[in-house]
Amino acid sequence: MTITVSHAEQVEPVADVEPWRPGQPHAELAADARWWLGSPMSFGLFGRLALDQVAYRPVAAAVDRSGRFRENFADRGIRSYAYAMLLLFGDDRDRQRDTEELKRLHRDVRGAGNGEFADTRYSALDPHLWRWIAVSGINLFYRGYIALHGDLDAEQREVVYRTVRWMHSALELPSGQTTLPRTTTEMMEYYDSVAAEHLADNGFLLYARRSFNALPMPSLLSPKPIRVLMRPLWSAVVPVALRAPRLCAESQAHPRMRELLGCDWTWRDRLEYRLYLTGARLAWRHLPRRLVLDPLVYNRYRYERLRGGYRRMQLDSFAA
Repeated sequence: MTITVSHAEQVEPVADVEPWRPGQPHAELAADARWWLGSPMSFGLFGRLALDQVAYRPVAAAVDRSGRFRENFADRGIRSYAYAMLLLFGDDRDRQRDTEELKRLHRDVRGAGNGEFADTRYSALDPHLWRWIAVSGINLFYRGYIALHGDLDAEQREVVYRTVRWMHSALELPSGQTTLPRTTTEMMEYYDSVAAEHLADNGFLLYARRSFNALPMPSLLSPKPIRVLMRPLWSAVVPVALRAPRLCAESQAHPRMRELLGCDWTWRDRLEYRLYLTGARLAWRHLPRRLVLDPLVYNRYRYERLRGGYRRMQLDSFAA
């Protein structure tokens, strides 16, 4: 699929209206950015950007204490991906129910860490931590799409950010202290302040960094006998397959995270990254949507296209 990016649109966005609704400025671009959130490519290529979450010490203490990442790092990532699809593309009733359930479950995530983090107290519903996690997710999708497109001006980047933010708005807590940054400038200023004040190396970040380079075989998607048979192939293929996600995410990481992750690119790394990005861009623009969207998201995509077709048949007025 190819989208036409117009630099001449001057239509003012309407408050409280989806950025992709026809009539909004750059609505086609916003729609494309919206579907990007529902592509396994966005997680697969740029998911490593989420390491910034555990560079914030209380977050690292919480996830280390839970033990679920150490139980199976890949399974924890799959659960996060599955929940994101429900949050972003479920119907309104399901999204509301799942979001409230997410907040309820996080009430139990509080206390003090273990070992290295024994002196660190945390609460998942602490507005500062909750907001940081939400902005980290927004940043992941936003940076990935901007990298994929590559030729957007400031106005168009703002449309992309507004789209990604709109899709995550259900994550705001009632207190108002977790209001998501309204603009890209606000988001970048917030990220810079957190990076300067809070992001630092720690034992769990080091563990997560190693785990991303050698993911265990997930147990959620296949029975144990299959996993035993596939383990040699998995061990051989995964280190090679993870090369692209590492380079794509590092290319878009904040300077502070690049420092913490020890990024030291060579000219070969830069060339390799450009090849991966070009391949991803071609796939996103030209492959059928059914091949690049998550099944749940493709179901929503087809529904909205069919709904639009039926609506185009309707009258604008019943007057005689």
